[in-house]
Amino acid sequence: MWDEYCGGLNSELFQYVSALRSRAYVAILSNSVDGARAEEERRFGFSTFFEPILYSHETGLLKPEPEAYENALERMRADAGHVLFIDDHEVGAEGARAVGMNAIVHLGNPSTTKAIEEYLKQES
Repeated sequence: MWDEYCGGLNSELFQYVSALRSRAYVAILSNSVDGARAEEERRFGFSTFFEPILYSHETGLLKPEPEAYENALERMRADAGHVLFIDDHEVGAEGARAVGMNAIVHLGNPSTTKAIEEYLKQES
């Protein structure tokens, strides 16, 4: 079950995100199942790179419900207009936009890293 749920680590993107942490706040908001935190931590060590990590099975809040994004903003102490939300599904990105976040859909590493860099340039 966990191999299918977790998949493999996107090493290229993970290295980019690891370096990004010195330039931006990096968090996870995930629709998840019980046990996901422990398994993903065991496999990938996410807590070293992301803060907060918000799992729906722990918060009771699912994307694309507005409350899931609002809870994330509160936990990050961030204003929606200063957040770039990245999801692998359009419905997740739409939910983020509905609460005022900037959002993109991850279609591949080149387009995602380009969008992040462009966003960071306009934020600085």
